[in-house]
Amino acid sequence: MSHRRRQVLGTPPPWTTGTAAGAERLIALACLSGLALTICTAGCTGEGARRRGVGDVHVTDVGGYLDFVARQNSRDQRSKVGGTDVSTDETIFEEELSLTLDGYTYHPNLMEFALAGTFGLLQQEFEDTRDGVTRRSSDDGSIDEFDLSATFLKKKPYPASVFARRRRSIDARPFLPSLQTITTGYGFDWRYVSEKTPTSINFEHTTSEFEALGSDEEQRQQKSTVFGFDTAYNFSPSNTLGLRYSHQSIEQAPFGFNYDSDDASLSHRLAFGELHQHHLESTLSFLDQRGTFDIERIQWRERLRLEHAENLRSWFDFEWLDRTQGSLAGGDPIDERSVLLSGSLEHQLYESLTSQVGAYGQQQTFGSGADVDRVGWNASFDYRKKNRWGVLRADYRFAFQRQERRGGDQRVEVFDEAHRFQDGEPIILQAQDLEVASIVITDEQATTLYGSGRDYRVRVFGNRIEIERDPTGLIAEGQTVLIDYVLNVGGDFTLDTTSHGFGIRQEFDFGLTPYYRFRNQDQVISPQRSTGFQEEDLTVHILGVEYRRGGLTLGAEHEDHESTISPFTALRLNAGYTHRFDFGATAALTARWSDIRFETAEERRTRLLSLEGRYRHPITARLNVEGAVQYRRLQDTLSGDDRGVDADVSLEYNVRKTSFRLTYEYGTFEDDFTDNRHSALLVQVRRRF
Repeated sequence: MSHRRRQVLGTPPPWTTGTAAGAERLIALACLSGLALTICTAGCTGEGARRRGVGDVHVTDVGGYLDFVARQNSRDQRSKVGGTDVSTDETIFEEELSLTLDGYTYHPNLMEFALAGTFGLLQQEFEDTRDGVTRRSSDDGSIDEFDLSATFLKKKPYPASVFARRRRSIDARPFLPSLQTITTGYGFDWRYVSEKTPTSINFEHTTSEFEALGSDEEQRQQKSTVFGFDTAYNFSPSNTLGLRYSHQSIEQAPFGFNYDSDDASLSHRLAFGELHQHHLESTLSFLDQRGTFDIERIQWRERLRLEHAENLRSWFDFEWLDRTQGSLAGGDPIDERSVLLSGSLEHQLYESLTSQVGAYGQQQTFGSGADVDRVGWNASFDYRKKNRWGVLRADYRFAFQRQERRGGDQRVEVFDEAHRFQDGEPIILQAQDLEVASIVITDEQATTLYGSGRDYRVRVFGNRIEIERDPTGLIAEGQTVLIDYVLNVGGDFTLDTTSHGFGIRQEFDFGLTPYYRFRNQDQVISPQRSTGFQEEDLTVHILGVEYRRGGLTLGAEHEDHESTISPFTALRLNAGYTHRFDFGATAALTARWSDIRFETAEERRTRLLSLEGRYRHPITARLNVEGAVQYRRLQDTLSGDDRGVDADVSLEYNVRKTSFRLTYEYGTFEDDFTDNRHSALLVQVRRRF
């Protein structure tokens, strides 16, 4: 079931009442008082005087709005297996006054400013019923937001800008309590504009507080402080020396992820040749991170790019690395030294054929006594040709790698491995001796930590680990996540991996595009005494067709995925239609169907049907109506069946400087264990001035 992904970090009370929070309140009070005083001063200055530039403060624009928002959210969960029945209701009222002011002091080139402040009241009521026992609570509070910025000497070679802002939002989450997010930040930026020595300095501190309203969900907080310095010296347009330094401090509570890091790099870029067509880039960098896990890293890189002719280029790379990295899982630090050499050659024949060949070698030495050597080479060909029917595209790729490992056992941590959740197709981790308890899943920014059993489920089938998202959790359909885990590697062995594949597609002018893709991989481990690695032989055939004509899109694809670890066959169908009516309305319909058979010992089969329709109608120049309905059904012979419906409708009316908005959302989700319902109503009236 699709729903908007929201962050789930929050703000524990112990630190919101401390010195830092008090200082932020004083900053906010001072800024808002200054804004009010400035507006009053501007108001006392006549329009003619402001236009003539009389006085020290010149106002170019004054505005604002009055806002009233009412929210009512309900959710109901009924257990089918004797668990706890939960029903919650939350009602929230917000009354806000927002003021904005733009202007400058003395002269626009001296200081330009933009000031905004929001003041208001907040009332909240909550009701929570669990197995017939009802708990009620209410809370009143205030709203204080601001967004202040100023730019100094913008036309000088040394402009600077400062800012301070506090932003607040309340987001309704399907099947979950509403989330209040308060983000406060301040910082500055200074630049020296010079052809010889361009330089910049920046600083930013941000505190994000996340609270699930009326819920026992743990409140969380994230603090980030970043300082950066960047400069360069241009000996000539083709010869540049650069220096960069950054300091970053991260604090996340309550799950105790904190670190301070210093990152510095010295780089040199040289263009040479008769037309300066060749480039040599050299970089020496140093990273020192202290905190939850420590990192010390020194890295030296050289990259040479040669342009032998207009259609012939080559690249050569050298990298030396010395790093010591701590462990989130409590293991011994990783001590690694590595040397990498690589090169590639690219040739382009007219505009049709691009061919590339490359080779590389790497040597790694670890403090645990393990040594890893890798050598490999690859080749690729990409072909594109216009013909009488349209465009023909084809490609071929080949790669070979030999990895030789010697030494004792080693505990290896994998960080930030990107995967994409797609309903009906679980994420599969393929590794021997993987510690399931070490699996950690976050969002792409690594700021939201997802919970096992709440946001996703993990299943173990021998050496294959499957991860599925929970449709009622915080992970959205199609979302990319980062996965960390620990595996144990040991044994002396040689791993040879040979892979090749090709694809072909014909894009006909009338909208039809048939395509075919093939991939083959062969892995051999010798001898068969190793841990942490498992051979996987692959043979994949994908045959499909697409059709696009006007607002219509159709697609069908069959995949035969032969694998020694996770074989499956899949049929995927999709259709979509978008239409714009003469009277200005737009409608969109989409449908998706997939049928996947996992040919493993479990003989699992999943079938997913997803239907969605959207409609937007400008009834008049002032009145707009928009609605959407989505239906989802998943049949899974292993996990069981589930189904759900999401619907929303919104009405927006604008007359002069007044706008009215009404939004209603309703959703259901049912599986073999629970029956869930949720609804959200929002009413907003805004008067601008």
